[in-house]
Amino acid sequence: MDPGTVATMRKPRCSLPDVLGVAGLVRRRRRYALSGSVWKKQTLTWRVRSFPQSSQLSQETVRVLMSYALMAWGMESGLTFHEVDSPQGQEPDILIDFARAFHQDSYPFDGLGGTLAHAFFPGEHPISGDTHFDDEETWTFGSKASRQPKQELAGGSPVDEELGFSRGWHVNPLGPGSSEHLS
Repeated sequence: MDPGTVATMRKPRCSLPDVLGVAGLVRRRRRYALSGSVWKKQTLTWRVRSFPQSSQLSQETVRVLMSYALMAWGMESGLTFHEVDSPQGQEPDILIDFARAFHQDSYPFDGLGGTLAHAFFPGEHPISGDTHFDDEETWTFGSKASRQPKQELAGGSPVDEELGFSRGWHVNPLGPGSSEHLS
């Protein structure tokens, strides 16, 4: 393997496996793969339930970045996303959490580096659509210089990819939709 391929393979990433199959053999590639599950409604609610503890980002900044990522997915999908503030009442369709290690979903995080995030496809299960980010990562926005690995919460980042999973799309990490902003 060439050095570029090895470097790409060593980048931190989400915990879902690559899905290449027959679609990877054709010349024209989609930037996503359909999961087979879809939302049964066009308007979805979301809420950030827990915020990054290891980050200097304010809760407001995290909420705004998530909102912009969902707005981008909405433009591509025709879905509408509305943030709900109150933890009281009906649970939102998509809960966003920053969590560490074992966090009650059978997909533990592995600490700094490695797995960055994971999300669950649409469906009727209570965890469907939920999106989890590894809180042992140092999450940033607009930061360039660093001695410590940081994960960018912005366009082309794990946020875009994981919120796509929760929408029912899988971004091909080796194709045009791959995240190149990870460090």
